[in-house]
Amino acid sequence: MTLLLLFTLLVMLPAAGVLLFEVSSSQRASLKPAFRIGAPIVYRQQEVSTHPAADACDVHPAERGEYYYYTVISYLRVAEVMADGRIIAVARNNKRLCFRPNDSGLRKARLAERLIYRPRFPRFCR
Repeated sequence: MTLLLLFTLLVMLPAAGVLLFEVSSSQRASLKPAFRIGAPIVYRQQEVSTHPAADACDVHPAERGEYYYYTVISYLRVAEVMADGRIIAVARNNKRLCFRPNDSGLRKARLAERLIYRPRFPRFCR
């Protein structure tokens, strides 16, 4: 009997509290924006050309060798978050790019990237 009571107190009550009072992940996403202004972000883009760019990584030739498939990584900063969730980001050359927050190539910069590649992120002044 005490084991059942102990199980109820330690497991069932906290689980019930989470189910009853927890904000769902979709509601939580709408409450807090995914990206804030000034945040460093990384955009990874797949490209195809006859001559890979200088900053290309993961370069693979096509089957017949006519083209190269490669990835280009851009280090950006969030300049503006639109009302509909779109993100305006700035590159080092002050080029402004627009992204949707659910873009698979877009993500927040990890701590190691922010430290190691710090000079690659554009400076941001509000």
